[in-house]
Amino acid sequence: MKSYASLGQRAIAVIIDHVILFIVTAILAMPLGLAMVPFAMGGVNPYDMFAMMSAWSSFAVLSFLIWILYFTYFEGTTGQTLGKKALGIKVVKENGKKLDFVDAFIRNLLRLIDELPFVYIIGMVLIFVSQKKQRLGDLAASTLVMKA
Repeated sequence: MKSYASLGQRAIAVIIDHVILFIVTAILAMPLGLAMVPFAMGGVNPYDMFAMMSAWSSFAVLSFLIWILYFTYFEGTTGQTLGKKALGIKVVKENGKKLDFVDAFIRNLLRLIDELPFVYIIGMVLIFVSQKKQRLGDLAASTLVMKA
């Protein structure tokens, strides 16, 4: 009998991953002068708005690249991000085999939709109603999140 990861396990794992990603992004953004951009929006000189928007866009691109690389790399190599490893869960193909990088990329690119309209509402609903506890990214990549 397959033992799927619970919604709670998955939620805690993604919170751990997001904390890690926040720290890594902040560290990498510092030398680029982007670390404080999300917090510096108040009191902006209207003449500097273009510079602020440019910096914000750069921070957003950096954040997205780190985020997609993190999830794709870890799930594409071991099936586990650091958060999943901490919770004792892992991502596998529906046939039980290991994911490849394409599967991991598809699964995580669709995380953008699973997160809408608020924090993971669509993903949580799909996990709750799906027989195999799959969110949209899992359905598209034919993956399951199992207890390791």
